[in-house]
Amino acid sequence: MIFLEQRGRELLPEVPEVLTILYDRLPACQQGALKESLFDAVSLLASYHPEAVINSLLQRQLPMDSDTAALWRTLGRSCFALQVLQLLLERLESAETTSSSRNCPEDAVKDKEAALEPLTVTCAISELVSAVQTQETVPFLLPWLLPMLLKQVSDTLGKEMPSSPGRVEEKLVPVACGEDSHPCRLSIKALDMVLCKCIDEKWTGILRKQRTWAFLENPQTHHEAMCLLTSVLLQAGVITLAVVNAVFPWLESPAANLRTTATSFFAELMKHPMLQERKLLQPVLSALVDKCQDTSSTVCQMAVRGLGNLASGAPEKLRQHKAAVVEVLLRAIKDVSSSQIAGESLSALAKVVAELKEKGLGMTLRDIALYTKTFFDADEAVLRSAAFTLYGILASFAKRRWKSFLCQEAKTTWVRILLHLRDPDPAVYNACRSTFVLCTPLLGLRKLQTHVTLNMEKSAEELQEAVCSHLARNVPELLDSVYDTFRTYFWSSCWAMQTAAIKLTGVILENADARWLGEQDMSALSTALQLMQEDQHPSVQQAAAQVLGDNWSELRNVHTSWEVMRVPRPQESEEWEGQRGEERAASPERWLCYHGAGATSGPK
Repeated sequence: MIFLEQRGRELLPEVPEVLTILYDRLPACQQGALKESLFDAVSLLASYHPEAVINSLLQRQLPMDSDTAALWRTLGRSCFALQVLQLLLERLESAETTSSSRNCPEDAVKDKEAALEPLTVTCAISELVSAVQTQETVPFLLPWLLPMLLKQVSDTLGKEMPSSPGRVEEKLVPVACGEDSHPCRLSIKALDMVLCKCIDEKWTGILRKQRTWAFLENPQTHHEAMCLLTSVLLQAGVITLAVVNAVFPWLESPAANLRTTATSFFAELMKHPMLQERKLLQPVLSALVDKCQDTSSTVCQMAVRGLGNLASGAPEKLRQHKAAVVEVLLRAIKDVSSSQIAGESLSALAKVVAELKEKGLGMTLRDIALYTKTFFDADEAVLRSAAFTLYGILASFAKRRWKSFLCQEAKTTWVRILLHLRDPDPAVYNACRSTFVLCTPLLGLRKLQTHVTLNMEKSAEELQEAVCSHLARNVPELLDSVYDTFRTYFWSSCWAMQTAAIKLTGVILENADARWLGEQDMSALSTALQLMQEDQHPSVQQAAAQVLGDNWSELRNVHTSWEVMRVPRPQESEEWEGQRGEERAASPERWLCYHGAGATSGPK
């Protein structure tokens, strides 16, 4: 120590050799005091030659062993920690630029590996920041630290640990770091450590509670975690103009991961007035419109989300560019290659439509409605949920100009909405229930609307049965359409829809009058139900067996009797009017069973 204090300034050329000597002594030091004195010696040397010490320490291989980590923490506790952190930031920026510009053939082979130098610097930052004791040091550099560490997270996403370059220090055996041997996790650890020094504990607590870090390192959920992280950082007040300007160029990066990170960031930022206040909204909006046609489906999805968030972040801007935004979102709905993009488009359109209202949509309202209903029976629950939500918003616009169109639409979709009240996905069920309430008045049937209102507190199954019973008894003009729609759902790919359709068909059969029953092809229905008894799902089998077992013989008898009564012999037809009066007087119960209470004339 005395030697370093007296001659330390003269040792610049010997810094690597001095550090190697000190480092080699560390494993043999069992006494804490002796080891601390060696750490202090490194710190003293760094005070004279910080860049040389940093360069030498960065040569240690990954995963970082405990002694190397302790040396970085020693520098973090020093009075010149800010200087060391600034040098590491410069080194990280230089290393990231170098790794991003690699394009030689042998680099392509290592494409699955994280770049070694940026990862090493990131680990050093993590250890150094964890030991920083002054409150101002890390927050002062956060506008530079935050984007650089986010970029490092993105660059290491889905990558493996880098292979050893064959340095001299390879003879050192690293201490196994277990879960920290994952490159993206190491980058996230550094980001977490920096944020812990810069924002209130309640915000970091939210990030951990929402498992943000775990989702951020997963390529499948990185975009969602990035949105959550951006939201929390906005509330914490640490996303500055410098951070936004640093992230914006990533939208045009050749790396899909970096474009995903940036697009997710701006998708969430579109909710916030900051972009408009800083006059950045127009360039970001233009960029998001372009990204809706990106080669990465995740980038497209996040760009679409950003356009939807414009409705809450800058509604005036949305109204100014409504035609372009709606056109892009409608085009995205038609993207059959990605259900995620289509689902995101439906959700974004729901926000946009709710903001623009009927007047602001113009003729596009028709197109939106027609495309939306095509997703009612989609295999993915997220598509069904988003479609029912958007359709419900459209139904609430049934006034003035679009009332006739939307009422006609409701007549073609209402039965399908009724069936999906039994959807197995809770989110779909909730969206469907709200839409069902909004669409029922459009049918123009007050008694049905009143009946639905009175039964809305019931469970989905009870509500469906109550509605179908009412239809069978009181709304004959809808019964054929309802029955035919139910029959088509016998062959649905969703067992819950099959089961509901079969059970509700049974409800109709139990409550319909004899005239209607006599007009149905019971043989075809029987054949279909028998086939359903052979379905793979037990619920479908049981529903079909129940319908065939519940008074089926009696229903067939009523049907057969009505067939006889409604197709008389020619001579009977000539005398029909006289005979029907005599028949009704002789046996009024039989007459009502066959013809129904409202029968006033013979069959045509």
